[in-house]
Formats: sequence, C-alpha cells, structure tokens
Amino acid sequence: MTPELKRAIMKFVPDYFSWDQTQQEEYRVQLPGDIDFKIRQFLLAEIYDITVVDEDELDDVWREMPTAKCSEINGIMLPLHGVGDDYFLLNEHFSEGQSILTFPTLYDYDFDDFQFQEECRLRDFKDYQPKQYCGTLDGTWARMMINGKFSYGIFFMLAVFINSEVDEFGEDYIGKLITYEFEPGRNHGKKTKNGGYLHDMKQDADGLESQLDELQRRFRNYLQENREQLQAEFASESKQEVFIVDTSREGDPNHQFIFTDKDILPHISLKTFMADCRKAAQQDHTILFDRVEKEKRLMRHFLDEQYADIMANSDSEIIKPKKK
Repeated sequence: MTPELKRAIMKFVPDYFSWDQTQQEEYRVQLPGDIDFKIRQFLLAEIYDITVVDEDELDDVWREMPTAKCSEINGIMLPLHGVGDDYFLLNEHFSEGQSILTFPTLYDYDFDDFQFQEECRLRDFKDYQPKQYCGTLDGTWARMMINGKFSYGIFFMLAVFINSEVDEFGEDYIGKLITYEFEPGRNHGKKTKNGGYLHDMKQDADGLESQLDELQRRFRNYLQENREQLQAEFASESKQEVFIVDTSREGDPNHQFIFTDKDILPHISLKTFMADCRKAAQQDHTILFDRVEKEKRLMRHFLDEQYADIMANSDSEIIKPKKK
C-alpha cells in the first residue's frame, strides 16, 4: 500500500486499520461509492496535482488521462478493492447481494455465470438446446498484483482462446478472398422509439454479396463445430494446466491466463490466485502457439475449398431469404 493511499484511508475511513482482515475485506468488496470518489479525488490531487469537484469532472479527467496514468491509479487503488494475497479483483459485474467473496474459486464464478447465461438462452430462444458446462471464460477481466507489481488479467478457456484467434484470422482471410467494405444502410442512425439508434450497416462486395454471405455462413458453422471439438478434446485430456502469457506494453501491464479445461478451475482460489496458477503453469508456450497456427492452417484450407466451391457453383441471381 502506497503512503498516499494510506493517508487517504486514514482521512476518510479512520477506523479501517483497527479492523481485522476479514472485516477489511468485507468493507473493500462493498466500498461505498462516495468513499471511492473521495479517495480517487485525494490521489489525483496528491500525485498529479489535478483537482476535481464531483463525479462528472472525475469521469472527464479519467477519459482524457493517458493509459499509463490510469494504470498507476488503478494499481494504487487495488489494495482498497481486491482480496487475498494478490489483492485480486474481478473487474466484472455481480448480481445483487453477491461479491467476489461469494465465489471461493474461479470455477464457482465461471459456473455461476454459465448457469445464468443458460437460463437467459432458454428463456429467450424457443428452440435452444442446453449445453454441457466445459468452462466459459472468454475475456473475463481482472486486476491483481504479480511479483509485487500491478497488472490487468484476461482469462480464457483454451478452446475459446484458440477459437477466437482462428475467428479473427478467418475474418481477415475472407476479406482477402472477397474484398468488401461496410456502408451505411438507409436506416442507419435513425432514432428508435426507446431513445436508441439503429445500427444498419451493409456489406458492399462489388456484386459478390450473396457469395460473401454464403462463405461467411459456412465459416461461422465451422467455428461453432471447431469450438465444440476443441472443448471435447481438452476435456478428455484434462491436463489441468494454465498458460500465463505476458502481453504487457509500455504503461499497460497485462497478462493472459489460458486454462486448459474446466477441471483446473476448482483448484484456482481467488484469494491465492497467482500461487495456484503458478503451481499449474505450463512453461512451454510453443504448445499453445503451435496449436493456434495449426488451427489457422486448417481454417485457411477450409476457406479456400469453400470459396472455390461457391464461386464455381453459385448463381448470383438467386438470393437466399433471410429472417427479419
């Protein structure tokens, strides 16, 4: 804890340092908004000589502040937000009555989120078929201390990570096979009854729009099948490992945590996060990146085949009907 943060806490929460660790953590995870503002206000004045008088001014300053300074303030504030050995903070929303203390392990958090999403899909989509839980971490954000230094963390399941890398690669490759760009449709930007705006962007492929649509449809189907195959493969192997990949840039400390399968998640306590991850860490990252490259090659081969088939057999006069 920095001297500036300690002075701020003593000023605005004078009893804090007389509490035991449990009481301090319970206070931190439900930190009152007015106290959070006062402490940030204090730190900005102390460290950067920046004065803000209310939340609106704070938001304006925060938007204009360089990434490196935002990271510095977030790092200083972390001991007042996070829990456990690493001052771990899940930078995600929780349901009413919940906090990070509700979930002892990463599995508890992820499975709860999975159940919530499944309930929403079953409610909103008539023909939805329930999925088996395989781990759903997909860009989950966190903040923590790593080797005594502040860092952001992004969490993925291995199947999800590989699939997302292949997704990005495939989108770019399709653009090379059929050049296209987006242009506003006639309803783009129009106001809706609820006060929002319509997003109506159309693809212009210089007359190859139907071929582009078909290639993208096959691509999406491939991605879905590929993700399910990878999930099944990694679940059966149950290696229970994690890849910790340092993706930091100047002023933007960041680490990716890529978990091989759902069986590793119950062993990752949120209060001893880094220690648990290090116990299961796979040091050979070539295993990860070689597999990503393999899946990209398979995707490129698939798209080449599908593109040749579509261009040889499609009829530009036939347009498939689409659901509204």
